Amino acid sequence: KQWYQRRVRGGQTNIFSFSHYMPREGITLDLKSSSFSQQFSPIAAHCACFTCTRHTRAYVNHLLVTHELLAPTLLMLHNLAHARALVCEAEKRITQGSLEEMVEQFHSAFHSTSN
Repeated sequence: KQWYQRRVRGGQTNIFSFSHYMPREGITLDLKSSSFSQQFSPIAAHCACFTCTRHTRAYVNHLLVTHELLAPTLLMLHNLAHARALVCEAEKRITQGSLEEMVEQFHSAFHSTSN
């Protein structure tokens, strides 16, 4: 299976954004964790995808824990929207000549949350 399919089935989702603040949670969330069972906010506050505008972290957590087929679909929709936003931001940074700054920002955020 592809790495992204394994991540989605495992409850992993992306929340990092270059055009918004760095979330307290870091770059990704493990929505299978019981800590999300009472969080009635969207997966990512800055995200306007189908999943984030219609469902909460608690609902997605419930779907993952009960092995509902809707869970991977909702996470995939969010992750695809997130990837699209990342590519659009990279394109914008390339035209502005600030792609290196974006890459440094990502590396800094990634290394500060992966320790």
